[in-house]
Amino acid sequence: MTAAAPAVRRRSVPRATRLDFWVDAAIALAWVLDDSFRFTGLTVHEWIGVALAPALLVHLALHWDWVVRTTRRLVGTFPARERVRWAVDLCLLIAMVLCVASGILVSRSAMPAIGWKPLAGPFWNGLHGTAADLTVVLLAVHLGLNWRWIASVSRRLFGRNPMRRGATGGDAL
Repeated sequence: MTAAAPAVRRRSVPRATRLDFWVDAAIALAWVLDDSFRFTGLTVHEWIGVALAPALLVHLALHWDWVVRTTRRLVGTFPARERVRWAVDLCLLIAMVLCVASGILVSRSAMPAIGWKPLAGPFWNGLHGTAADLTVVLLAVHLGLNWRWIASVSRRLFGRNPMRRGATGGDAL
């Protein structure tokens, strides 16, 4: 008889962390889909943008303790990486708010469907385009700065791929 392979134990992921992870993943997916304007078309693009407003509020509420804790610590000695992360997150928040708000203001499909008249003009359209472009860049930087957390939670949620293990138990790649 051969001995059964030991069960792979994953560290448990707290419920709050799982919620953070899935809300963040949904927002990232929605933003990528929303940025694919030619794929989604105007109406879907606008409704995803409208849905992002409450999703961003949920994200901010879930991470509010980090915002408060980090903002308080900025006054004292604080690692440069955290200062950069805080600044990027603040700029990202501003860019996303401007993007979503200006998108709602210039809406030609979603908002008129509920009786709101769009604001026409190059300023609002330009603001929306600039804020969207800036958001894409800042979102990439935000993901890069938070990659360790993303990878750590992903490993704990999904486990490591057993096919990547060599015969000696070390990583094959």
